[in-house]
Amino acid sequence: MKKIIRTPFANIYEDAAFASQIVTQGVIGEIAEVQDVRGDWVQLRLPDGYEGWTQNFSTVDCNNETEKMLNSLPKILIHTPFLSVFTNKDFQGPRLAVLAMGAEIPYLENRDNEFEILLPDGRHGHIRQKPMGIQDPRDIILCAAGRLLGASYFWGGKTENGCDCSGLTQMCFKIAGLSLPRDASQQIRVLKKHALTPEIARPGDLAFFQNEKGRITHVAIMRKSPEYIHSSGEVRINSFDPQAAHYLKKLDDMLEGIYSIESLL
Repeated sequence: MKKIIRTPFANIYEDAAFASQIVTQGVIGEIAEVQDVRGDWVQLRLPDGYEGWTQNFSTVDCNNETEKMLNSLPKILIHTPFLSVFTNKDFQGPRLAVLAMGAEIPYLENRDNEFEILLPDGRHGHIRQKPMGIQDPRDIILCAAGRLLGASYFWGGKTENGCDCSGLTQMCFKIAGLSLPRDASQQIRVLKKHALTPEIARPGDLAFFQNEKGRITHVAIMRKSPEYIHSSGEVRINSFDPQAAHYLKKLDDMLEGIYSIESLL
């Protein structure tokens, strides 16, 4: 049995209780495998392998026929924060829904970047989204991250409504067509063989940070070295340059290493 996330995002909890920790989020349109059900709670395995519990309200059932139909349709990858979905093709009247960045939504028609889309609950809606206008994945990563500057830090989050450090990187890489695991400790394992010195780091490369026990606890996206963008309190820009006004000594001291993403391109 499978479910589709039907709300802009669905908080995924460690256990079937609001008092438990949020571990990640499902994003609208994601198809997840059902692992268990407890009353109004459903345990899901998300496409990135993460498992946890969410309220059944945030999902709709997905049988094999529905999944096959959805997979047969072209999809648009959302790169615009808080993209509104309208009932009418003239984009007037009440808003029908909101799409989160990083969502992949099936569409039925595309006329000059105006799309008739199919929402998870079967409703049709209309959106406008122009292409990003850039092709290089590194540029796309930085463009997507830049659109999130000022967004709140939210533990377990991976949308413009609030994101943690690795949720930010996973989402921005997805928009660039690149796959990353969910957690910083998993992401570094993908890139571990490709260490760089800060001087030769390129935009889009990833910097990882460790605590006093050597555990990877944070990740940032390199801009033009020595600057980086990350989610810490909010999505913001900091620098490894001690002379820079936005230098953070604490993170500089915690730096485990910087790694090239070239193997993913």
